[in-house]
Amino acid sequence: MRKIIIGLTAALSMLSAQSLTDLYDEAENSPQYISRAEMIDSQSAAAQAERYSDGWSAGADLAGAYPKDGSSSGGEFALSVGKEFNLERSALGSFMRFNKEYAELRKKVELNRIKARIFRLYGEYCIEREALAAQKELAAIYSVMLKQIDTGVRFGEFDTSKALMAHMALENLNLKIVETQSRTRKIEGEISSIVFFDRNAAVCSVWSYDLNYLLNPENSAFYPMLGLKEKRSKEELALSRSRVPKIGVSASYSDEIDTRRATLGISIPLSFGKKSEAERMAAMHAYSAAKSEAEAMRRAYKSSSDALRERLDLYNTRVREFESSIKLTADTLIEQSRMRFKAGEESLLSMLKAAETKLQMIETLIALKTKRHDAVAEFIENYAVDPKGVTR
Repeated sequence: MRKIIIGLTAALSMLSAQSLTDLYDEAENSPQYISRAEMIDSQSAAAQAERYSDGWSAGADLAGAYPKDGSSSGGEFALSVGKEFNLERSALGSFMRFNKEYAELRKKVELNRIKARIFRLYGEYCIEREALAAQKELAAIYSVMLKQIDTGVRFGEFDTSKALMAHMALENLNLKIVETQSRTRKIEGEISSIVFFDRNAAVCSVWSYDLNYLLNPENSAFYPMLGLKEKRSKEELALSRSRVPKIGVSASYSDEIDTRRATLGISIPLSFGKKSEAERMAAMHAYSAAKSEAEAMRRAYKSSSDALRERLDLYNTRVREFESSIKLTADTLIEQSRMRFKAGEESLLSMLKAAETKLQMIETLIALKTKRHDAVAEFIENYAVDPKGVTR
């Protein structure tokens, strides 16, 4: 029966586990993303509205006529209808299509950046949990040492000052544990402000970064967005250069006292003057800026990719060295110091020093891992890379 209960508990734990991928999936339904997506859609609709014509127009007039010569008076009325037609339908259609696609890519950039923030926070959270586990393991070693020292004090082998020193070392470590727990809770709150996060179901695993995916510019949402922005600006420039962008057609009918009149009118707004020239110059500069922005993006991505690769090589080397040193040196030193201390071959200070050395190495290792992770997270956010393919 007990085995069944344990098995069911493990199964429920696996079912309720919340991985980083689960948080990514929730990002698209987060209030933060929805608000930004709605704003982008609003801006896209406003850009379309500026290019559409006003559509149909209708009018009606009702009047009373009183001839001065004394002839019959009476009522008169007039009805009119009109519509504007865009003469640049091809350029307008292309602009509208590019504008809609551009808005969708902008939303993808925003979504990837929200995922990048989740990636940063979740990674920092897992690193802090790793630090907390190492600190608690070291606290257990301190507790064992402290019991041995207290026993020595009772039997007169050590004076009270030695026990106080050991107690202070343990209290210092406990304070560091509290600080780590506080940082962990803070990160939990930041993740929860974006998506639902259950710390009891969080799954932290050892990550490795897929640099082939991360440093491939095609995986940046900025690349297609900037390319489309250039195309949209080009069509916008074509629209601004048209001297006769639209034509208005109107028809009216009037019933006067002595005459019925039908009229057909055409109006052609001419795109001349300082205002039109200024609009064309603005569109031309926007197109030039879009082309330069895309080229600047390509150069920046290449430069940042090379720099990140070198930084990760340095961080990975140092992390491996510290992990190896902690396992082969610090842990061995603590165990040997503890055994020699029990045998009376080594002083209390040597044993405490060995434990403090391990604590310092743990802090350095955690700092290196955090810097390594944040370097990747910063790159992902800057270039709107979907982090879902970064870790493996």
